[in-house]
Amino acid sequence: MTIYIKPYKKTSVYKKNQIIIRDIAEVVAPEYMKTSIEEIKLMDIQDINKKKYIISIIDIIKAINDKHPDMDVSNVGEMDSIVEYYPNKKEENRIFTFLKVISTCLILFAGGGIAIMTFHTDSALPDVLKQLYEIFTGIKTDKPYWIQIPYSLGIAVGIIVFFNHFSPKKITEDPTPIEVEMVSYEDNVENYIISKITEQKRGNN
Repeated sequence: MTIYIKPYKKTSVYKKNQIIIRDIAEVVAPEYMKTSIEEIKLMDIQDINKKKYIISIIDIIKAINDKHPDMDVSNVGEMDSIVEYYPNKKEENRIFTFLKVISTCLILFAGGGIAIMTFHTDSALPDVLKQLYEIFTGIKTDKPYWIQIPYSLGIAVGIIVFFNHFSPKKITEDPTPIEVEMVSYEDNVENYIISKITEQKRGNN
């Protein structure tokens, strides 16, 4: 008989000292066997502090074979699964979270504004707009507002379209560039954690 296992890349557990297959993987097996397989113990957590562990597909296969030696296990998920252990349930402090969001927005707004202004200064954009004003109207002026205002509005619209966000709503269902980068960043962090813990287990600290 063949059963299929799909380990998750990362799982968080709270106040739980025994990790079973159901905690870190999805199991496809006949109904009369599925619960038994999902309840197989993979490890005991002895620590009382927050810590990360790695459970490999080899650990899962060994645990299943110990209980059901006649079964074939086919992996259709991750090769290594990260288990994040928390001794207590994380509680979100809404005020602290709000302050962090506001601080981040202000920093990004100031940084983005400075970056745009310095770029425009380096590229002599003010002089370019004055020249464009003169080309189209034949009048020299130091304040070509009818070009500057649409240009400024265009920058704002371009940023909104590029980041696919306005207020809490998305313009389209596509992920935003920030969401894509965050997923890529988290994936790199998880790969690093797996590599680091694996090296520690092998004794190559």
